[in-house]
Amino acid sequence: MIRLRLTVFLTMICIAALFNRAANAAIVDTVDTYSASMKKTIRAVVITPDDYAGAKELPVVYLLHGHGGGYADWISRAKGFEKAADQYQLIIVCPDGNNSWYWDSPVDPRYKYETYVSKELVDWIDGKYKTIRSPKGRAITGLSMGGHGALYLAFRHQDVFGA
Repeated sequence: MIRLRLTVFLTMICIAALFNRAANAAIVDTVDTYSASMKKTIRAVVITPDDYAGAKELPVVYLLHGHGGGYADWISRAKGFEKAADQYQLIIVCPDGNNSWYWDSPVDPRYKYETYVSKELVDWIDGKYKTIRSPKGRAITGLSMGGHGALYLAFRHQDVFGA
């Protein structure tokens, strides 16, 4: 009787673990990237599908945070990005944009976030992950300041972002 209960209990734990794994199966990493234009390290969150093995080129969505926020805002305040990465087979990148409005400052060389997001970060992601390395495989979006940055960068860098 004890053996049967133990078997049932262990089976239930295994099943629960499988369901939990399926619910949040994507891999969420915090990475350090380097901006040569700003001469500093900048953090980003990168979400890859659970079954990502680098064999297939995947599209990338760059997700920009709002003013006063940071690179981890999207995964800590909004749920569902891990599921979206799995369901739609894409990579999600959430860079830190400081309070930059995602443009290159004409007066402060420490703020070159247009260059960072549209060139340095894209090149870094394309070098580390198997991505579709053309505008048709890259989208950019955001909230508030990030929405401004996404529209600004998408229009100014149509050779980089397709949506």
